[in-house]
Amino acid sequence: MYSLRVGDAAWAAIACSSKSNINTMCGDVMRLPYPSVFVDDSSRETVSLSTRTPPEALKEALYRISLSSRLPGGLIASALSELLHAQPESARDHYLAVLMTGLMARGPREDEVVELLEAALTLDPVTPVSANQDGHDRLVVLAGSGKKGLKTFNISTCSAIIAAAAGARIVKVGSYATSSVLGSRDFATRIGLPQQTDGRAVLDAVARHGFSFAPVEEMIPALDRVYGGRFHVLTPFSFGLAALASPVRGDVLIFGLAHPRVDLAAAVLARFGIRDALIVSSGTESGRFADELGVGDWSLVCELRDGTVGEVRRHSADALPGASSGRAEPVRAPRSSDEAFNWALEALGGRGTTRHIDILALNAGFLLNTARIVSDIAEGYDLALNLITSGRAVDLLRELCAGPSEHPWAWN
Repeated sequence: MYSLRVGDAAWAAIACSSKSNINTMCGDVMRLPYPSVFVDDSSRETVSLSTRTPPEALKEALYRISLSSRLPGGLIASALSELLHAQPESARDHYLAVLMTGLMARGPREDEVVELLEAALTLDPVTPVSANQDGHDRLVVLAGSGKKGLKTFNISTCSAIIAAAAGARIVKVGSYATSSVLGSRDFATRIGLPQQTDGRAVLDAVARHGFSFAPVEEMIPALDRVYGGRFHVLTPFSFGLAALASPVRGDVLIFGLAHPRVDLAAAVLARFGIRDALIVSSGTESGRFADELGVGDWSLVCELRDGTVGEVRRHSADALPGASSGRAEPVRAPRSSDEAFNWALEALGGRGTTRHIDILALNAGFLLNTARIVSDIAEGYDLALNLITSGRAVDLLRELCAGPSEHPWAWN
């Protein structure tokens, strides 16, 4: 991975505020056509990059970002396309970091996030299979941004398995860790969960078990080679990429976002044709965020219903179901991937700490309510606790992957 040096960042700032670049604003670059999406980039020649000379569209974009100015439509897509086809990798990584960090530092904007995602996904067009074609009950797709400031064990995948054990139909979309201690795909791979990328195969797995795991990296391999594993903090892609990489389009999406702008993620996803979704986040008063419910001092939820973005609702930790279960105690960050893996299995099998079991039950209860298995989250929380303590959640995990011999207690 290319590490951005202080000297590189300083040079990028100088290069993008140079006299020649200022003159360019009123010259030819301002008249360049900037297509919003490159429909066919297969014939583009590789661009040779230098950390001292940014490509023209990127230079113009960075200059405007530095002034908090509006970016004309198509400019940011042109800048990204220049980078996606550029070599050497070290220079490409450098400029990609400058662009993404600049956009987030200035504040992500809906049109720019959409344009970036559209341009990026031209590398790996994803055509999801619609759940409405299979004639079954409500299908929930679960995805998240990752890159959270509150490090946890793997909550989302375990919560999805618990919900599936109660009859919910869940597709979990996940990836390997970059900034996390243990990513959802790391957990799925280590535990032996099957992973499907074909939409019909995903729906077949859900029909058999109520659950399927879809790996992000396999859905967008070309983009992953350029972007994957490089960013330890949120980028504009964090507002929807994982959801848009799903091989199936569910009846409803639950998207976790480790950022307070859950309304922005809802608006972005709506622009890509997602009609119904719940965007969730949790945070602390110190400004740290996670992409699950109940991890911090409060949680945020924004509903996208029939394509319309609703208001952001804020729920304090003590207002959520299970508040008496030690939720004042923070979810401690695991010290290693082994510890994160063990905590997840222990909580799923009902042998974890009260706090760990509580956080799984809360997120599984939210899934169960979304799937319409229960009438509200409180009922879902209670049902999830029962599934954990009775061993039914572990029974489904055993059915899914014929459990690992290194943790035999989990199957007893």
